[in-house]
Amino acid sequence: MEFVATLLGLSVLAWSVFFLRVHNVFAGSVLFLVATTLFPPEYLKLDVGGLSLTIDRAWILVVAGQFAWDLYHGKSHWRNMTGSDAVLFLFLSWLILRTLMTPIGKEIPGQPSTVMHLINGYLAPVFLYFLMRHSRLKPSDAWPAIVLILIFGVYLSITALLEITKQWSLVWPSFIADPTLGIHFGRARGPMLQSVRLGMCLCFCLSILWAFVLRLYPHQKWAWLTTLSLSPLLLLGILLTYTRSIWMGAIAVVIILMSTMLTGKMRAIALGSLVVTGTMGGLILGPSLVAFKREYSEAETLESTKMRGAFAYVSVQMFKDRPLAGFGFNQFQVLNRPYLDDRTTSIRLESIRGYVHHNSYLSLLVDLGLIGAVLFSFVAWSQLRNGWTLLTHPLSNPFGRSAAILGYCTIAVHAIQMAFHEVSFSSIEYTILAFSLAMVQVYRDELVEQTKRFREAASA
Repeated sequence: MEFVATLLGLSVLAWSVFFLRVHNVFAGSVLFLVATTLFPPEYLKLDVGGLSLTIDRAWILVVAGQFAWDLYHGKSHWRNMTGSDAVLFLFLSWLILRTLMTPIGKEIPGQPSTVMHLINGYLAPVFLYFLMRHSRLKPSDAWPAIVLILIFGVYLSITALLEITKQWSLVWPSFIADPTLGIHFGRARGPMLQSVRLGMCLCFCLSILWAFVLRLYPHQKWAWLTTLSLSPLLLLGILLTYTRSIWMGAIAVVIILMSTMLTGKMRAIALGSLVVTGTMGGLILGPSLVAFKREYSEAETLESTKMRGAFAYVSVQMFKDRPLAGFGFNQFQVLNRPYLDDRTTSIRLESIRGYVHHNSYLSLLVDLGLIGAVLFSFVAWSQLRNGWTLLTHPLSNPFGRSAAILGYCTIAVHAIQMAFHEVSFSSIEYTILAFSLAMVQVYRDELVEQTKRFREAASA
């Protein structure tokens, strides 16, 4: 084990030196996403002093070193705090406070600790957001990250196809083929071992492809060739997740791309055609889409649907008891047991015993109360406002507008998944969001500075 740890340390050190010289924080954050996806604890984990060290956790230190390097050489600089930063800080402070007020070790068996849930789901992505948000991002600096994301998307799509066709000898990492690990075995789930995370990554890659490659270079043959070659592959990977919420997210991405990249009659025709096609497809294929076979039987699928009603009912009852501050972060599945004995309803509440919440909005409301839910809403509103400013301001540059489109696509996919799943048990979901929103914030700050210089020049 010591030999493996030494090799791991030397390789990280070597790549760190190379990375510090030629790359930037945004590319480093993408590599963190790749590392946390491809090299989870199932692949390699070292126990050091009672803590689990994985490749992604080691890499986040490299990204921090990259930021320090850039700061020293003037490639990054501390920016003034904005309203978006303030509400994010308040939400994070409340989240940490409600975690610290929860007794350590108060989790159900089989679930990660509350502290690790906080670190993986929120603190690591927000830390990366903080580093990216204070970095400079010239167009030439953005392309390494964009290329890495597209390569990652191609790998994920090919892996999804290999999973569905059961070509297990060709799948890497090999733990993907183990049905005892993760969930959703039988669908495309990738190295995340979960179809939702795979689908969110593929929607992210699809958004990057259209918002940056095609939108910025609409008259270049290579841009069209790249987009038309990769789009079917990415969409196939999304389809093979067999996850309805991911399909809904992909549809939202297509609508946003059409609305922002097309103009005039072309936009009206495209959106109208999409509505007509979607309506007809829903009427014809709707029943089969609702009841299509996945890894669950028809009875299990029906039971899963009924569980959502139980989650909603119990959440409302718990919220009534502690509406302001909630029960504490990650405590829904621990403290909901007395509520499962309620016999005043015909809903079978016992079906959700031991399960994590299936709705992130209700989970936030129960765990963090009205204070946490309101702060989270303010964070979302501030980021939507940032994107709208970039998208509509006459002085906004093309990269800034593309970043705004990416931000809206990412927010839409994330918001839809939150309605059906818990999206904070890994670093993947919020790292995707952090990358997109940090890019929006950087270009918005540059737009504010540019507008200020323009006004000063006009008044001189």
